Amino acid sequence: MPKDEIRLKDLEKKINTAKERIRGKNNPDIQPSPLGQVMKLIVEIVAAMAIGIGIGLILDNYFNTRPLFIIIFFLLGSFAGILNVFRVAKSMQNN
Repeated sequence: MPKDEIRLKDLEKKINTAKERIRGKNNPDIQPSPLGQVMKLIVEIVAAMAIGIGIGLILDNYFNTRPLFIIIFFLLGSFAGILNVFRVAKSMQNN
């Protein structure tokens, strides 16, 4: 057997071993912990609110209408965050 074929077989073994390790780590049957799920929901709400407040601040500074846009976009961000939480919770419940 030529050296190239031996090296190729060795490389194939290494690739297959690496693939098996990756499959073991990415097991879809593993469920996240309840604390992780709660943290995900909290981050969904907080991120939506923060983005809403950020957009409101930028618009208020641009149009010099403080605090009109902050209030409007805070409420919109809160609403979007709550909708996101319902959607994520529903997908968690289905799985």
